Amino acid sequence: MDQPGHSRQSPTPLPIIAVASGKGGVGKSSVAIAIGRELTRNGRRAGLVDADIAGPDVPRMLGLRRDVPARTVTLAGWARGGRGSSGLEAMDVGGLKVASAGFLMAGDQGLALGSDLGDLMLGRLIKETNWGDIEALIVDLPPGISFTQQGVLSGAGRVATILVVTPAEVSHLDTARALSTLREVRTPVLGGVENMAYFECPCCGEKSELHTPAPEERTIWAGGVERLARLPFRPHAAIDPADLAPVLKAVAAHIAA
Repeated sequence: MDQPGHSRQSPTPLPIIAVASGKGGVGKSSVAIAIGRELTRNGRRAGLVDADIAGPDVPRMLGLRRDVPARTVTLAGWARGGRGSSGLEAMDVGGLKVASAGFLMAGDQGLALGSDLGDLMLGRLIKETNWGDIEALIVDLPPGISFTQQGVLSGAGRVATILVVTPAEVSHLDTARALSTLREVRTPVLGGVENMAYFECPCCGEKSELHTPAPEERTIWAGGVERLARLPFRPHAAIDPADLAPVLKAVAAHIAA
């Protein structure tokens, strides 16, 4: 029977893999979902937190939806009775445990929270969801990095980050700013994923660049981030696990550390 909170029997801190970017629209949620699904397929007991409070898209991307609007969302009520008493159950999607602010509202409802309340909700989703006995937690962060957000994560477990960019210069520019903050708070960066790097024609296999690539010296790769994967844009298709293999290797090493 699942116990409150994430219910781990070992005192070892929970490994957390934060999937982050400096800019929205780079496919960060797709990468986070793919990592979570592959960990589950490989026999890991994994959880996934959709931490984008303003745009919680993970439920819909996993085929889940809520049509009944919420009248209120009370954050303070989650803490009554101690950790795990929120009544928020992680949804099991093919063995992957999922928690999202999107479960608290209808799909077309907005939730306008200040940064402090957003970080409070992030903490609730991580610490007070009934996760069962998970081994690792993937956190799909909203675009950008803040000190308080990183404080919430580091207080919940042993954190490392995967950065997601497209080849475009503005994507690298904004993510370099996020990288600077991560280094200030000493959060390890496992590496980066270049998403939507090119389009491969399904008929002839010809590859076409989708973005004007950033000059190499202005990329996060020049800033010391290891490029773990270069993913193509595939309409209506999930990320190929083979393309994600180096990312999964880095994640597995963090979990085992």
